[in-house]
Amino acid sequence: HSRWFEENAQHSSVKVLIRLLRDLRNRFEGFEPLNPWMLDLLAHSSIMNNPSRQALPVNVAFRRVLQLLASGLFLPGSSSIADPFETNNIRIHTSLLLEQQDVVCLTAQTLIRILAVAGFKPILDGDSSLITEATEWNGTLITPLDKAYERPAETKADDGTIGDSEE
Repeated sequence: HSRWFEENAQHSSVKVLIRLLRDLRNRFEGFEPLNPWMLDLLAHSSIMNNPSRQALPVNVAFRRVLQLLASGLFLPGSSSIADPFETNNIRIHTSLLLEQQDVVCLTAQTLIRILAVAGFKPILDGDSSLITEATEWNGTLITPLDKAYERPAETKADDGTIGDSEE
């Protein structure tokens, strides 16, 4: 991975965006499932994958990362980002559990709503409660989203009943 990074992510904007994304992952619990390799590929794709093939400015790429994650880039059935080291077009998000994919998406959706109303400063200031508590920005109330995915109840093999509770 380090050789790929040296060859493909040498642009300073990519390195700055990776630092920002690592900081977001450390501050917002919903981004904890994203491993460093996912962040590297996400940053590179967001900055370099555009029609002109010229590096986007960091502020545009940062917004683009949140937009991509909020739109469901790492949800089942999405195009995602192919891992350049895997054969058969393996997508980088397939190592995440469904619950983790959902939490990454809803965290990004909440942050992109804050970004649209209040700008970059609240997100970069480091307040991790932005995704857990309702906040008001310029007269607009932004409430955190609920999880869309819930793990189905497990089936007990011995008696054929469904659920985890004992009666």
